Amino acid sequence: MPRSVILAAACIAAVCLCLAGGWLGLARWLVWQGRRMHPAHADAAIILGAYTDGYRPGHALRARLKVGLQLYRAGWVNRIVVSGGRGEDESVSESSSMKRFLIFNGVPPDVIVEERHSADTWENLRNSRAVMARHGFKTAVIVTSDYHLPRAMGVARQLDMAVSGCAARSGRGEFRYALREVPAWVAYTLKGRMAWRQW
Repeated sequence: MPRSVILAAACIAAVCLCLAGGWLGLARWLVWQGRRMHPAHADAAIILGAYTDGYRPGHALRARLKVGLQLYRAGWVNRIVVSGGRGEDESVSESSSMKRFLIFNGVPPDVIVEERHSADTWENLRNSRAVMARHGFKTAVIVTSDYHLPRAMGVARQLDMAVSGCAARSGRGEFRYALREVPAWVAYTLKGRMAWRQW
């Protein structure tokens, strides 16, 4: 095999390794950034949706709901906004599944406000901002998975929302979702959908 071909193959392999390492490093950084955020007392928590199997929240969504419950029970927030529409692979909206879970866990129905039309993170926060305006909420705590929280906070800052963040910790088995978050985070950055002010 010609030496030039071997060198080219080695260069391509090195580039691939660098890209893979960068992807892995950025995923870990997103998790770390999400976990270092702390909530502030606010009018409401905004729990962002994730997959739900009927009225059975998936693992990520259940973890987010538990964090929202903790914030409410501890008096950090007075109201809860549940944000999420119905995906193509879902039979009910994520918001309705979240509301049912919270009610079954002792949250009064009038504490919960549904936002059931969003299909992605940008719509989650844009629509939740409108919900906050209608109900007179000035401040909020965004609740989502640790790897997702940096992007959600960046969107909220871009939308001039007065928010803090509180992460639902992901387990080792969920790191694939952190890896999947990397291209979404990059895409939002390139589209100008995230503000770079301090989270």
